[in-house]
Amino acid sequence: MNDHAPNPPDWAEAIFMALLPAGRAETESGDLLEVYRDEVLPARGRVAADQWYVRQVIVAFAQYHWFWLVALIALFVMGDVAHTTRPGGNQGIGPILLVGVIFAASLQAGWRTMRVSGGLLAGIATSALLWLFMAAWWLTTWYPFLLTQQVDPYWIEAWHSSAAPNETFAHWVFLDNVGATIISGFVLSASGVLVGLAGGFGGAAARRWRRV
Repeated sequence: MNDHAPNPPDWAEAIFMALLPAGRAETESGDLLEVYRDEVLPARGRVAADQWYVRQVIVAFAQYHWFWLVALIALFVMGDVAHTTRPGGNQGIGPILLVGVIFAASLQAGWRTMRVSGGLLAGIATSALLWLFMAAWWLTTWYPFLLTQQVDPYWIEAWHSSAAPNETFAHWVFLDNVGATIISGFVLSASGVLVGLAGGFGGAAARRWRRV
C-alpha cells in the first residue's frame, strides 16, 4: 500500500481499528481505506471523504455499543427522576450502577476484540457520551424539575442549608446542576479510563484463556 497515498484522519483510523476483533482489524480497516481512496475521495474531495470515513466509524461504534449507551441513558434518567421526585434515598446506588454498566461494556469489548484497547475505547467513549447526555439533560430539565422541587420540604431544606445569602431557589438549583455537570465530567473521565482498562484487560485475557 502506498505510504504517500491520502489517508483519513489518524484518530478515526485508530478508533476503527480498536472497534474490530483482532483477527479482522487489518483486513476490514484496509477494505474501508481502499474504498475511501479509490471511490469516495476522487468523487467527493478530501473534506467530504474524511467526513464519510468518520461516519463509517460512528456507524461501527453504534453497531457494537448501542445497547450499553441505551442502558446507561435509561439508568441515568430513571435515577435522576427518582432523585428529583423522591429525594433522600440511597444516592450511591445510581453511580455504582452506571460504572458497572461501563465496566460491562468494556469487558464485552475486550472479549470481542481480544485487545485491551477495545475495552479502553468502550470505557472512554461510553463515559464521554453519557456525560454529554447528562449535560444536555440537566440543561433542559432543571426548570421543569424546579417546579416540583420548590414545594418539596427536602429540597427547601437543602436550599436553606447550602445556598449563598440572598440566593433564590431557582438560582441555587441551576448552579447545583452546573456543579453536578462539571464534577460528573471529571468523575466519568477518570472512571472511563480506569474501568475501560480493567474491563479491556479482563475481557481480552478471558477470551485468550478460553482459546487455549
